[in-house]
Amino acid sequence: MILYTIGLVLFSFASEGWMMFAIIVPYCLGGIAGPSLQSTLAGHVSNNEQGELQGTLTSLMSLTIIIGPPIMNNLFKYFTTDKAPFYFPGIPFFMAAIFMLASLIITWRVLSKERRMAARKIT
Repeated sequence: MILYTIGLVLFSFASEGWMMFAIIVPYCLGGIAGPSLQSTLAGHVSNNEQGELQGTLTSLMSLTIIIGPPIMNNLFKYFTTDKAPFYFPGIPFFMAAIFMLASLIITWRVLSKERRMAARKIT
């Protein structure tokens, strides 16, 4: 998730086409996060709830695919006009990085809390 965040921030400030090819390396390596998180979540539900979990995750992904483009397109439109406080065509990538960083923090806190609770049960 850190690599996704770094890649998105770099995409937002890229000013030349060749930069995208260099930035895509860390961004694509961030793709490891999705299956890893899905596997972690799958370990927290019983076998008879696996289908429900995977269906919920797929529904959430579908919802973000519907909601994301209008939000990001409007951000791009606003920050590339004269009404914007500053010109920043990379704002959709930067906003995505903020969302990714927020999800990273939430994930970190939940998994850390879970790890501490598991350690208390062992002792």
